[in-house]
Amino acid sequence: MWLLFAGMVPIVDSLRNVTSKRASKRVDSLLVSWFNNLVPLVVFTPVWFIVELKLNQEFFLFATLSGIINAAAAILYHRAIMKGDVSEVVPMTAFTPLFLLATSPIFVGEFPDWSGVTGVVLITLGSYLLNVHTREKGDVFAPLKALVRKKSTRYMLVVAFIWAFSANFDKRAIQAASVWQYIAYVNVVIVAIVTVFILTRKKINLSEIRAERGNLLLVGGFTVLAFVFQMTALSMTLVAYVIALKRTSGMISAVLGHFIFKEERLRERLLGAAIMFAGVLFIVL
Repeated sequence: MWLLFAGMVPIVDSLRNVTSKRASKRVDSLLVSWFNNLVPLVVFTPVWFIVELKLNQEFFLFATLSGIINAAAAILYHRAIMKGDVSEVVPMTAFTPLFLLATSPIFVGEFPDWSGVTGVVLITLGSYLLNVHTREKGDVFAPLKALVRKKSTRYMLVVAFIWAFSANFDKRAIQAASVWQYIAYVNVVIVAIVTVFILTRKKINLSEIRAERGNLLLVGGFTVLAFVFQMTALSMTLVAYVIALKRTSGMISAVLGHFIFKEERLRERLLGAAIMFAGVLFIVL
């Protein structure tokens, strides 16, 4: 049964990505980021009246830290999708397990073994193949340089790096309280911060929101489903299995990006995403 719920996570995640891309063509990506967490905030508000609350200092510290940096990740995530092809930018999230190899020794004292090193090599190779068309004569590193030169992939690399830190804070917050209390609280923090960004940058346009309200609500709805499926799966099996399956969203997004947005180079991007996923398996399993 856990496989059913865990398998739904990358599907829902990929649908959210293509819906975000559609919405960002007519509204600012900040508004997409806002709805991404506003809908879950509303849906999960009843949690405060259902679960046994553990309102301790450790929970608020780590959940707030996670909310702050995840707000930045949410803004950059949807900015990346707006500026780039989903088939190219989404696979960049596979770099999170790679970055965890660096942050885990610092936060939890875990060091990589041979499988972790193999995973690093595969993720690097996969990212190379995503941009192999940029290879220039005499410069075999051009595809890797392209990851940094392009704003879209650069933004998503920063997101992957942020998640490598927030994962540690998430774990500490959940240990101090509960999964559902954490979800209910972290969405409050993220929405509050993104709201400040929207107001200071004057990005609210009611006519645009009305025109794209369907897609914007779908983005938030898919996020709600992702939370439910992922947390249900986590309650049934190992975290590593769920996260590994979640990273297949890079391959699914590559296919959806090709057929929905007519994005090119499906074969090389699908191959690159698949190799990056194999690298994730070596790291997390």
